[in-house]
Amino acid sequence: MSRVRSIVAGLLGTAMLGSAFAAAAPRIHRTVLPPPTRLPTALTVDESEWFVRPSQRVVAAGDVSFTIYNRGMDDHDFVVLDATGARRGIDLAPGEGGTLTVNLPVGRSKVWCSLFEGTPTAHETLGMVAYVDVRPQISRPPTALERAARLRALEHGR
Repeated sequence: MSRVRSIVAGLLGTAMLGSAFAAAAPRIHRTVLPPPTRLPTALTVDESEWFVRPSQRVVAAGDVSFTIYNRGMDDHDFVVLDATGARRGIDLAPGEGGTLTVNLPVGRSKVWCSLFEGTPTAHETLGMVAYVDVRPQISRPPTALERAARLRALEHGR
């Protein structure tokens, strides 16, 4: 019986010693970043009295398709500036929907209802305005070096 006890005691001692070394070892945590997702090139927009609500706040630069729904009781329009700075828009009766495809440059694009522009009752002034951030489309997954740089920036709060 004492031989069994000494074997059990030896095994327990070895296990405790092993866990003590494991606990003392430095831990390295590596954050695994998922590959970046492609940015959307289409979005829906609901507009009504007195709001404009895009389904996405970030889209890819280039041709972007807006599907707009006038959920309000008044006539509205939907206006955005394209890459050349030209105004592009669509008029919508109450309950009507439509699609507008615009080539957007990288930056921040304003989308709004331009009815009664320049007057105190301008729909934009009453809240019918929103902004969409336009970023370059990710055409390929980042390299290991790019992922490491991104991870370092995240770890240092940049």
